[in-house]
Parts: sequence; C-alpha cells; structure tokens
Amino acid sequence: MGASQDNPSDADLVRTVFEGNRGAYGTLVERHLRSVFAVAARILGNSAEAEDVAQETFLRALERLYLYDLEQPFRNWLFKIATNLALNKLRAHKRERILHLRAAENRRSEGGAVDLDVPSPGQWRYWLEQLDEPQRAAIVLFHFHDMPYTEIAEVLDVPVNTVRTHLHRGRRRLRDLMMHCQVPENGTWDIATPSS
Repeated sequence: MGASQDNPSDADLVRTVFEGNRGAYGTLVERHLRSVFAVAARILGNSAEAEDVAQETFLRALERLYLYDLEQPFRNWLFKIATNLALNKLRAHKRERILHLRAAENRRSEGGAVDLDVPSPGQWRYWLEQLDEPQRAAIVLFHFHDMPYTEIAEVLDVPVNTVRTHLHRGRRRLRDLMMHCQVPENGTWDIATPSS
C-alpha cells in the first residue's frame, strides 16, 4: 500500500521530524508502539519491564534518528533497538539470578528455607525463559512477529546462518524441555502461531 498525504510512510514522517515537526514522531510512536512493546514483552516475559523498554526504545530512536537509513524499514530499526535493550535487561537479570541462587545455596547449606521463585510450566513465558538470549530473540521475532530470516539477521546484527542456528537450537531446546515436563493439554503456550 503506497503512502499518501493522509497516510505518510515512515520515511516521510522521519523526514518531517528532521524538518522540525516533532508531532510527526508522535505518529511514528503511535504506529509502532504495540509491536515494539510485544517484542520486548515476549523477550522479557514481564509487561512492566517491557513498557520501560518500549519507552526507552522510542527515546533512543529519537536521539539517534540521524542514524536511521530511510531506505530500510523503520519497524526493523526499532525492533533492533528494542531487542538490544531487552537482551541487556535479560543479561542483568541473569547476573542477579546467579547471585540469588548462590545466596539460596548458602542458606540451604546453613539449613535455612529456600524459595527459588520458579515459574509454573505450561506457559510460553516459562518456556522462553529457559532459552539463551539470542535463541529467545530469534524465536520471538520469527514465530511471534513473522519476520523473515534476513530481517531477523538485521535486527540481531548477525549473519542469516546464525539466525538459522539460533532458531534450530532454540526449537530443539524447547522440545527437550517439553519432553521432560508434563504440559497440560490446555496450556497457554503456543509458539507455532504468530500472534498479532
């Protein structure tokens, strides 16, 4: 569908922002906020943190708008920023979890009670949390946002073959996890169907 004066393309809106019209950026935010939030939410598994990432994504995008290539899809550029921010949060959580587990291990060795806050199996959020960060991002972008390998490679800043590897290993890991855990037939996790 071609752009019109009533429905300008993302590139046209970016040009308008460069001309000094900040209201055009608000239109870009309205246009892409839901999908940016959805990517962050599925990577992080936490709506509140996904809101933070979505807000930070649009702030960073505005600050670095001069880096955006007008010939490329604006959505993909936003996804790249959001994915990087979400993965950084995941890595920070992983470090925190390691410290938490070490503290729990110390309490256990001292005879204290331990609460590891393990999520319940059967939900897609739980399964995705078991994957390495690049695998999780690739699975989310491919299965939930219907992105082709080439675009995922651009978002993750890796070769297309690396995307294939992340998807292959991620799917294999998910199968292995499900084989060792009873999943209710009415479980809410459904990775095969991209979500709108």
